[in-house]
Amino acid sequence: TIWYLYRDSCLPPTTKFVGYARTKQSIAEIREKCKKYMKIRPGDERKLEQFWQANEYVAGSYDKRIDYELLNQTITKYEKGPVANRIFYLAVPPTVFEDATVNIRNACVSIKGFTRVIIEKPFGKDDESSAKLSNHLAGLFKEEQIYRIDHYLGKEMVQNLMTIRFANQIFSPSWNRENIASVLISFKEPFGTEGRGGYFDDFGIVR
Repeated sequence: TIWYLYRDSCLPPTTKFVGYARTKQSIAEIREKCKKYMKIRPGDERKLEQFWQANEYVAGSYDKRIDYELLNQTITKYEKGPVANRIFYLAVPPTVFEDATVNIRNACVSIKGFTRVIIEKPFGKDDESSAKLSNHLAGLFKEEQIYRIDHYLGKEMVQNLMTIRFANQIFSPSWNRENIASVLISFKEPFGTEGRGGYFDDFGIVR
């Protein structure tokens, strides 16, 4: 997705991408892993090289501040202009949200621009855990600094189909047994849990 945004010039030309995770790996190794997911059109080769040149990677733990200080140093070396904004996209297990956000707040906020945090993955597994995470984030960032993405939210739309049908009379002439033979809702994934079984025991699709 980041490649597509870069390819289509939807990002500022000075944007840098810094990956951070526990796995020790090089940009070359990441590039090889990404090949099967990235569609490269004829003529995109030069832009693709520029994209990978804009990438950096830092290996570190989620719960040690010293590793985030190293991450901060890596990001800072690219911030040459008078304004530098930082967006942290957290595609990490919910169990490390708290450690990761605390360390970002303590060691990695921008000093000459805005800082945003994107939370991806189920935002808690029930009301209690969701409220706990919201309260935790509220103690670190302002609400306008936080953006939440939850793939599971589509379930609410499916569950509300009956409400939509009966609350909107415009659907009455067509959404009935005379006009609909059957309703089929499919959820398809082209891959397995791929070593993430422990995660799916508590969150997401399987739960």
